[in-house]
Amino acid sequence: KIQGLLGIKIDLFRAPYGDYNESVVRNARKMNYYIIQWIEDAFRYDRLVLAAATYDAGIFPCMEDFLHHLKAKNYQKRKVAFMENGSWAPMAAKIMKGIVEGFKNIEMVDPVVTIKSTMNDENIKTMEELADNLL
Repeated sequence: KIQGLLGIKIDLFRAPYGDYNESVVRNARKMNYYIIQWIEDAFRYDRLVLAAATYDAGIFPCMEDFLHHLKAKNYQKRKVAFMENGSWAPMAAKIMKGIVEGFKNIEMVDPVVTIKSTMNDENIKTMEELADNLL
């Protein structure tokens, strides 16, 4: 679905919760995916899209942990964009931006993509605009 929206094939894969074993790696490679790990691989690219769900009026704990690790490792000199999901009161982008504001030399790219439960045509237009602005 992402390939259809953006017109590019996504070939990066991170196992949910970072759960890796030989079977996960073997199957991902069979499907022509490149295995990534959050912290180490974030430093390989000059652009990053942070996407998280709102969770108990905050952000999902693994994303919060990821952002604090980036800060501790001095993540800087990059473009960062934000996507959030929440049913009735999405807060993830605001919270992620608040954390990223403490990083050095980060360009925050707009617009923020806000998905309320399920994606719609307006979300797709916003994602396309965000993709253009990231390039």
